[in-house]
Amino acid sequence: MHEDPHLPNIDAVQIAKDYVRDEPAFVSSLDFGPFVAQGTGSGPSVLIGDQAEINLIHSLADKRLDHRMALLARNGDIVLVRARDAEFEAYLANCLGLSDVRFIQVDDDPLTPVTQQARTSDEILKILANTATAHGGLTLQAYLTTGNLWRLAQAIGERSGQCIHVCGPSPRATRRANDKLWFTRLARQIIGTEATPPTLSAYGPAAAAGLVRRISRSAAQVIVKVPDSAGSAGNIRLDNAQVRDLSLAELRYMLLSRLYATGWHDRYPILVGVWDANVTHSPSVQLWLPHAADGDPVVEGIFEQRVQDATTAFAGAAPSTLPMTMQKQLAAQARRVGRVLQRLGYFGRCSFDAVICENPGAPAVIHWIECNGRWGGVSIPMTIASRLAPDGYVSIVQEVIPDIRLQTDILCDVLNDLLFQNGGSQTGLVILSPPLNPNGLSVNLLAIAETQKAANDLLAGAMQRLVGRSSDGPSFE
Repeated sequence: MHEDPHLPNIDAVQIAKDYVRDEPAFVSSLDFGPFVAQGTGSGPSVLIGDQAEINLIHSLADKRLDHRMALLARNGDIVLVRARDAEFEAYLANCLGLSDVRFIQVDDDPLTPVTQQARTSDEILKILANTATAHGGLTLQAYLTTGNLWRLAQAIGERSGQCIHVCGPSPRATRRANDKLWFTRLARQIIGTEATPPTLSAYGPAAAAGLVRRISRSAAQVIVKVPDSAGSAGNIRLDNAQVRDLSLAELRYMLLSRLYATGWHDRYPILVGVWDANVTHSPSVQLWLPHAADGDPVVEGIFEQRVQDATTAFAGAAPSTLPMTMQKQLAAQARRVGRVLQRLGYFGRCSFDAVICENPGAPAVIHWIECNGRWGGVSIPMTIASRLAPDGYVSIVQEVIPDIRLQTDILCDVLNDLLFQNGGSQTGLVILSPPLNPNGLSVNLLAIAETQKAANDLLAGAMQRLVGRSSDGPSFE
């Protein structure tokens, strides 16, 4: 195993013990009674793609993304969704062979997580318990593993008398891993004090304004983040020119106004830090964390993200083109952090986002930005591709095309000959979610091909069809 010789000597076991000593819920929050266990068990899986419990991810427009987890299903599994999509279910059956997957719709209540709705619905709970009884167990796997998922497992287990497995972290491990401030402290402790950009905590609006002003004097750009949200939600990026002439009172008012516009509700601390300059790459290290007794974290891929605006909204990804020495360094550092998370009750899918900064005359620097303690826009298609075409190359896109409205069946007609077909050649496009949203067509596609260039070209061809142009469409190189 390659390890970075510049990393400090650490004892992952001792670091984890210190965290558990100070916060016993890392381990105690795994205890949901005799019928619940962490891991993967016998019987079918229940897949849940609900994102409602991620802070600031509150728009029902994105409930179509709930269906992405359905592509991880195998025949015989169950998928819980807020709203069924008959055309997308038909696509899964006809093109991907998922003809024996049962979709169950909960009440379309925007304020209540799907897992909570399932637990309090006698009808759904009965279906899940009967399935567990018939098959000797169930495994629950959600986009984000929270206490609500564990409580659903407990309810199914108590009703069926079978062991229900949860394929995910303890509730406390989930909460901490997805907290950008907590992850920053952990990364610095394990990798070194230069492992992240300068990052500070603000416990009130005046403190946030003061930190922004202070950082802007030495950095060209400042970033303010709601630390427990995902992706670009809750990100405010500021040029120092924007704040230079503002009084602290004016800066405080501007920050609060922009934070409130994201849906934030006066929850502190918030993150204030340096927005790195000279960023050349944005890699994402995709890991699987088994139980510590079963081995080290597994790095399953290193991808580079495509972003589409100043808030760094996710627009897609492809396997990294970084030099192999840099990829090995990224993998070694990610495994180190993963070993501590394992011992804090983390099991399952996880990814770490970083940036590579290259300043003239100096070695490239890795700065870790956040941990995604959940499934995501890279890990889901990466896992799907490894099942459909283990030796294929992949490219992923998530784009919004305004003023076009298509449903899944029409999208299938447009992409017809480009679509991956189960049982056919191991190349083609996979539609990852229904395309509709209130602003037009949002395409969420995975391309699988024999080479990386072919995968990129496949996506480019699809997008050119959708935007109705052949010469100036988007590039996926």
